[in-house]
Amino acid sequence: MARIARADTPAFDLRRFLPPRVAEILGTSGAASFRPQRARVVEAAAHAASARRLSDDELRAQASGSDTARLLALIAEAAGRAFGHPPYDEQLLAVAALVDGLAVEMDTGEGKTLVGAMAAASHALAGRRVHVLSVNDYLARRDAEWMAPLFEILGLDVAWLGQASSAAERRAAYRASVVYAPVSEIGYDVLRDRQVITQGERVAPEFDVAVVDEADAVMIDEAMTPLVLAGTGPDAAEDLIAATELVAGLTRGIHYAVDEDGATVSLTDAGLDAIESRLGGVNLFDLEHSSSLTRINLALHARALVHRDVDYLVADGRIRLVNTARGRIAELQRWPDGLHAAVEAKEGLEVTPPGVILDTITVQDLLLRYRTLSGMSGTILAVAEELAEFYRLGSGRVERHRPGVRVDEPLRVLATPEERTAAVVAEIARRHDEGQPVLVGTQSIAESEALAGLLPVRMRARVLNARNDEQEAALVARAGEFGAVTISTQMSGRGTDIRLGGADEGDRERVVAAGGLVVIATALYPSRRLDQQLRGRAGRQGDPGASVSFASVRDDLVLQNATRRSLERIERGGLDARARVKVAREAQRIAETVRLGRHRGTWEYNRAIAAQREKVLAVRGRVLAGEQRDRLRELAADRGRALLRDAGEDAVDRAVRLLALYHLDDGWQEHLALLTEVRDGIHLRVLAGQNPAEEFHRIALREFDGFFERVDAATADDVRRLSADDLDDPLGGLGRRRPSATWTYMVRDDPFGAAGGRAGRLRDAILGRREG
Repeated sequence: MARIARADTPAFDLRRFLPPRVAEILGTSGAASFRPQRARVVEAAAHAASARRLSDDELRAQASGSDTARLLALIAEAAGRAFGHPPYDEQLLAVAALVDGLAVEMDTGEGKTLVGAMAAASHALAGRRVHVLSVNDYLARRDAEWMAPLFEILGLDVAWLGQASSAAERRAAYRASVVYAPVSEIGYDVLRDRQVITQGERVAPEFDVAVVDEADAVMIDEAMTPLVLAGTGPDAAEDLIAATELVAGLTRGIHYAVDEDGATVSLTDAGLDAIESRLGGVNLFDLEHSSSLTRINLALHARALVHRDVDYLVADGRIRLVNTARGRIAELQRWPDGLHAAVEAKEGLEVTPPGVILDTITVQDLLLRYRTLSGMSGTILAVAEELAEFYRLGSGRVERHRPGVRVDEPLRVLATPEERTAAVVAEIARRHDEGQPVLVGTQSIAESEALAGLLPVRMRARVLNARNDEQEAALVARAGEFGAVTISTQMSGRGTDIRLGGADEGDRERVVAAGGLVVIATALYPSRRLDQQLRGRAGRQGDPGASVSFASVRDDLVLQNATRRSLERIERGGLDARARVKVAREAQRIAETVRLGRHRGTWEYNRAIAAQREKVLAVRGRVLAGEQRDRLRELAADRGRALLRDAGEDAVDRAVRLLALYHLDDGWQEHLALLTEVRDGIHLRVLAGQNPAEEFHRIALREFDGFFERVDAATADDVRRLSADDLDDPLGGLGRRRPSATWTYMVRDDPFGAAGGRAGRLRDAILGRREG
């Protein structure tokens, strides 16, 4: 094992070894020093020779009781045996940082998968339970199977789970030393465990250690994404077909208006008059017609704001949501509040019940449950301050094993989206004709397919998006072939390195001579970090490569975030190339600031809900465990004594426990629905000179006051109504029922996407063709 200061290793960035305050002054707020971890890697090198002399059995035995530096050497030796080559010192430095609960920035292609596995093994050998959290099922399964030889040598069991895993498979996976899983699936298991009525139904993930892959995407971009558990409600599916037919004849700009963010739609007076006339002259704002108005608004949202091939696909006779942040199908997920049913009606599909929200948890709340939290990504330092603020997590960068030689060309900003698209097509053609493999990053399914349609047939462009993401490994593996053109939606989370010359690198020399892989971005993302993630696909492990990014000053990102002065300059026209770049970058920085503000605001609102939820869960846990038996009997003492005489303790205790759990869950669902409604309109309090967040907390406290007393009273009332014949099925006997089915989905604060993001994807994706 070579020492860390080898000649071919780039110098470490001094800022990574400075105190956070000094690092902040130098532009890396939140940065942590990796000096202790670097010393550990140097110390581990002294144990490398003795580790090599051990048999597998001896290595396994010694790894369980070694100190940190020797353990690092033993795990490095195990990795070398498992995969045929020892890890680099840079990888060991990253392992040491992850073990110490830090966030690590490593460039694409530098071996983050192995680093995460080695860190997980280090924790597991210390007797801890480890979750390696990924962004999707594909990566969870691939990485668990890929890293299995390392865990086997060390005597550790590894498992993975995904959306299709059964409850039994989940329980078994959580018993493994290391489990790989999408972060959302861990969250859904938490939500489902909160609904069980017996201890044996729980799958019980243990929140000990988490190593988060693509940490900035999970911990920042998706931090405030609510993971939602929904259930069948008491009402049948609303008939949205008639409402869909009513709005189908409306004209945008006359009968309804969409705001400039592309996030809300409302009927105009002319639209209201037209619909009320078709309904026989009713007043939609009369209380008796409120349900009709709700259905009409849902149908209008489905028509004007939610678009096929941008937000969803229709496949196998059902709506399949697209996770726009990942460019993938979001399996087993749906929109809330009837919107999903409205889209089904719009597409002429069978309309499913909208259901009720049973519970939610944000990704950030989920991650903060872990006793030790760490993460890795190619773009960590850009969010170092936020990781420190929201997770108290220090961050640092590990430099490349080989110096990077990728050429990042200056941003090219055109006057219009049409000029930008033409420039993108020309750049693809030029690079293709020179033999360079080209990877084009687009921002929607429709855009990827429309762009492919603009390219000459001779280029044989391959398209990777949510329609064919099951082919992603093969498509990404071929993206480095000579003259290949690959058009993809978001590349973050794809997880497969692009090797020059193809998967076997058989044509590597010819591709290198042509200049290596070039990445072309068709537009700016709302964050420079997302731009960097796409660029990072080129120039892996010292390979040659290039990146080119395009934008226009009339992209929605610019129009929705630029200052008034810049917008006036855009309208006047005549901006030169330098001025256009300045305006676009300014708008992008503003979009980043807006996103951070939304994160802070949403986090503040969620504190009240999270604190109340924990109180409810604490009581629920005691009821479930049978610790509240005496108190529950007291809720209806007279009737309880009579039932005890007739049916015995076990039957009565079970019945009262089921009723108490029902009313706890039902009460929480009603409280959550009320707070959601309050949150939707709380921003209006600012018009009265009030602080919306403070008012929300005040209302949340007021509405929660007396929660448990109400639950006790409802439970006692039901117990009084029980007969001995009802004890086998106390809920059914009293006309109560729990949801007969549940499903999960993710929904953002703004279900139609962030300003400057979704609207831009839509307009550019369809290249001027809009619905409605």
